[in-house]
Amino acid sequence: MTTELWNPATFDALRRQLIPSFDLLYGSAVSVVAMSVPRRPRILDLGAGTGLLSAALLERLPDAELLLVDRSQPMLAKAVQRFETVEHVRTLVADLTDPLPVGPFDAVVSGLAIHHLPHEGKRDLFARIRDVLRPGGLFVNVEQVLAPTPAIEALYDRQHEKHVHDSETPADEWAAGRERMKHDICIDVDTQLDWLRQAGYAQVDCLAKDWRFATYAGWTA
Repeated sequence: MTTELWNPATFDALRRQLIPSFDLLYGSAVSVVAMSVPRRPRILDLGAGTGLLSAALLERLPDAELLLVDRSQPMLAKAVQRFETVEHVRTLVADLTDPLPVGPFDAVVSGLAIHHLPHEGKRDLFARIRDVLRPGGLFVNVEQVLAPTPAIEALYDRQHEKHVHDSETPADEWAAGRERMKHDICIDVDTQLDWLRQAGYAQVDCLAKDWRFATYAGWTA
């Protein structure tokens, strides 16, 4: 997704209005990381944006060393402001298709970013993430997903729009959200879990799901 499609100044405030079960999805990601890593883990956040997911991780794991990667300099600038008093948080401007930072990492996380890649790009990234994880390391992804059939996808869309309206999202923001969704390249959860298995993850599971949003994870052997 191009930088211009997101406004860093309003990004954080709109998350709960545009994403159903935001706390469930992000909370599940944080919980599984906290249960899977040592007390002072090294964590890579891909497509980190303004640092929302990393901030939630630091609340549970205050000694974590975090590296936030995003292609958007303005988004990462907001993350730098968020963590300006935290010495063990670093940022790196890079694309998801670029070589990943050198591991090993105890966990790699991502929030609503990987669905912007073509499917082969997703599969390639899953394998590259596995390669930078330590043995027993964790990859967890909060993601927008496709329904298994077009008929169910239509239901996903109706439910999503209902949430947005019930959350009193400004009409112009939802219109902008609809425009951003034209850039999405989503695929169903089961296919992504299969891709993780094929990439060499020893265990995989979907931890939370609310219609077209899901949190899933894979562990290395």
